[in-house]
Amino acid sequence: MSDLYAGRYRPVAPLPAIGGVQRELAVDQVADHRVAVARIEGGERAAAVGRYLRALQTCRQASLAPILNVVDEPPTAFVHVEAQADGPLLSSAIRLPQTSALLVGADVADALGALHDAGLAHGGLVADAIVLDASGRPVVMGAGLAGAAAAAAGLPSPIASDDLRALGAILYLLVTGHAPATPPASPASLAPDVPPAVNGLILALLSSEDRRPPPPAGPVAERLRALAGVQLPLELMPAPRPQPPLPMTPRRGISDAGLAAIVGGIALLAIILAVATVNGRELLNTDSTTGLKSDVPTFTLPAAESLTLTVTDQQLPLPDVLTDTVPTDTVSTDPVPTDTFEVFTDTTETSTEPVTATDIVTVTG
Repeated sequence: MSDLYAGRYRPVAPLPAIGGVQRELAVDQVADHRVAVARIEGGERAAAVGRYLRALQTCRQASLAPILNVVDEPPTAFVHVEAQADGPLLSSAIRLPQTSALLVGADVADALGALHDAGLAHGGLVADAIVLDASGRPVVMGAGLAGAAAAAAGLPSPIASDDLRALGAILYLLVTGHAPATPPASPASLAPDVPPAVNGLILALLSSEDRRPPPPAGPVAERLRALAGVQLPLELMPAPRPQPPLPMTPRRGISDAGLAAIVGGIALLAIILAVATVNGRELLNTDSTTGLKSDVPTFTLPAAESLTLTVTDQQLPLPDVLTDTVPTDTVSTDPVPTDTFEVFTDTTETSTEPVTATDIVTVTG
């Protein structure tokens, strides 16, 4: 084997294996920077291995070490080249403060989520596969090496739940200082300062039951940050998911509140006008004799003269209207009291005087 991988990467030191694949720290002779290289023998399944590695090359995330190159090495081998982060391995930090451990776990969950969204998986996530950079943020290394090795050997590819159980084991180690047993003991039994919410989340990630798989990477990252209680800078906050617009109600000329106000105003105006009209009328009339107001309105009957017709010089009663009068010889000359009235009836008086011959007129043709 040549001293250079793919004719340009010069190995300088071994790195921890990930997913059963040996790795080396190398220097890129062209770009003059450090990289991590791994050689994978594809054998009869070289085509499947190459497709898997190139699919990983397109996956990008801030906490995921980018794959810089996938080089074919005839006849059936491939060289996997990724950027090497500067800093200590997470395995060197046996136990971190709880807030730091939760934030590290959240960043790792974000990196796993990017792989899972692309239909891929890390497959070999351990504390030795995570580097803490100069800012203390984790960088996940060796993504896809375990899957490429499984494809070369004809074995099932790793899946997302494998990665999440591995994340649970890392969190268990960071908050308790111990690796989880099988089955795992409660983290709070080893570290009494672990809150119940953190304790429950770690146990949920370590779940091996098919009916209760670990929760997805995205919600795990959000939950870990919420438990840490640290407000992230705006530039590090995840972009909000687009929300569909709310349905718009048709606009009308007058709103319901405006229409109610108009109707109320009209009703109030009607009441005011009614009160003013009642007050303007003299429903309580004044009695002329007492000078007091009576509750019952008074009425005046029409005079008898207004109910007669004048024919020549004589006044005759209206047709079919009789006047009940007192005989002239009994009529008093005293003035008629103002409270007496003539009474009229709708009857016709039948004359009892005999008819004379002169009253009969014979009409001859």
